[in-house]
Amino acid sequence: MTFYEWRTQLRVYHALVLLADGQDTTRVAHACGWSNPSSFIAAFSNLVGTTPGRYRTAPPFGAGGSS
Repeated sequence: MTFYEWRTQLRVYHALVLLADGQDTTRVAHACGWSNPSSFIAAFSNLVGTTPGRYRTAPPFGAGGSS
């Protein structure tokens, strides 16, 4: 893994925490070091597999209702 890849993963991990706390995508993008929300959304989607907005509004893991 290159330094660039490692740094991007670290920034996205920090973004996951902020999004789970309910912060909006634009604020999270800037807080995690991206210069614009669209580049943040692209990097986030590439690593997580969904957009930051969908991640933020998704129910918590394990809250699906199956027993």
